[in-house]
Amino acid sequence: MPALVPHPRPHPPRVLKTAKIKITTKCNRSCDFCIFADGAHGENMPLELFSTVLTRLETVPFRQLHINGGEPTVHRDFPALSDAARTRLPDKVMVLGTNALTLARNRRIMAATLRAYDRVLIGCDDEHGNYDEVHAVVPRLREAGKTVIVNSVLEGISETRCAALARLCATYGAVHVTNHVHHIDVGQPANELRGLCDRYLDQHLMIEMDGSCYRCFNAMAKEDSEFSIWDEDFAAKVFAPRGEHYRFCLRCHEYTDSGAAALPART
Repeated sequence: MPALVPHPRPHPPRVLKTAKIKITTKCNRSCDFCIFADGAHGENMPLELFSTVLTRLETVPFRQLHINGGEPTVHRDFPALSDAARTRLPDKVMVLGTNALTLARNRRIMAATLRAYDRVLIGCDDEHGNYDEVHAVVPRLREAGKTVIVNSVLEGISETRCAALARLCATYGAVHVTNHVHHIDVGQPANELRGLCDRYLDQHLMIEMDGSCYRCFNAMAKEDSEFSIWDEDFAAKVFAPRGEHYRFCLRCHEYTDSGAAALPART
């Protein structure tokens, strides 16, 4: 009887971990370390474009939808955008990135957040100047069963303030994390780009204000856009192989060298 030759196991299908939509470049703060420091003069993504983005995302498998900016809660249509995403993508984890200022001051915005979002990520430090607001909203969000993560930049917060935030989070079951200033080209040494970043395998998709797309959370340079939500083959391009670096890989604080000259799509 001939020996049985085992068939190679097929790879599981690719699934995006996170699709992140930048709905505005406006902001109600001007943090020195932020690329949107002059955010008051920014722009909002139109509702029609946001609807088109959702239509495209309905064609690809992914786990969570991250709404960000700028400060997304200052978008004039934030409640409508949030409700639309929740209705059309009911099985996705909805994540909001915010500084919590509007959440603390506007009941309508807080109500929309409680309706639509599962997780709320809050930046809090001296630059944001939002300690009172964060102390006000964390208990409310946790009471509603939302996952809350408070993030502080160590270069922008005192030990006393940092300890107070840690106590707040411990009291209400939120998470407090810290990091260093990390925006591109803010003092970090150049990476050695021998191969592509292995974080590509995490499959994060960033969708910019104009619909341009990058498979990386740190993408910023318009000339590095790989494709857009307007492309008819959008779904195929999301999981296509990559063979080149982004321009900002050299300064990315999260760059982790995979050693691979090209990363193939898994089928």
